[in-house]
Amino acid sequence: MLERQSALAAVLGHGGRNGADGKRRLKLGEQRGWSLTQLAGFAATLGELGQLVQALFGVELPAKIGEAAPAASHQLLKIGPEQFWILGPRQDDLALGLQAEVPPAIGAVTPLSHSRTRIFVEGEAARELLAKGIPLDLHPDLFRVRAFALTGLHHTPVLLLRSAPERYEIFAMRSFALSVWAWLIDAARPLGYDLAG
Repeated sequence: MLERQSALAAVLGHGGRNGADGKRRLKLGEQRGWSLTQLAGFAATLGELGQLVQALFGVELPAKIGEAAPAASHQLLKIGPEQFWILGPRQDDLALGLQAEVPPAIGAVTPLSHSRTRIFVEGEAARELLAKGIPLDLHPDLFRVRAFALTGLHHTPVLLLRSAPERYEIFAMRSFALSVWAWLIDAARPLGYDLAG
């Protein structure tokens, strides 16, 4: 099996910089050690799929698009009417396990870990930075912790997840990760930032 390589490995070691006020109000980096699996059902069999998920994860499928449900070491995100992402630890081989549990007549399981880069932005100025390029209202009363949205950043489709009060995670297609990263670093210059691998 081929080992997954970071699309950002060459740029993560380039240090940080002080902002206009001499401070570093952000930390940017790449989240590693995770897996991403897509689970897709059919309108007629969504109830059966939900029962399988309940048995496997101990939680119900999220009911609303943009809603994430925590399940022990996993998170379930409803990204479409019958589509879900499952975030988990890297070593759990979730896709293989789900493919054995979910009959093709009920749903489809697709491993996506290799196709996405997970970039994080955290700190007191995280929302300010993202507001420069993401066409969403990120006010904390509207875009709460565990909220997510399929959106765009610098002409690139991304999924934005608010994972903590001052932390956001951007899931970008691997082939666009460097472009998203370059935009973030450029937009972060006035605010000051540190880098974390």
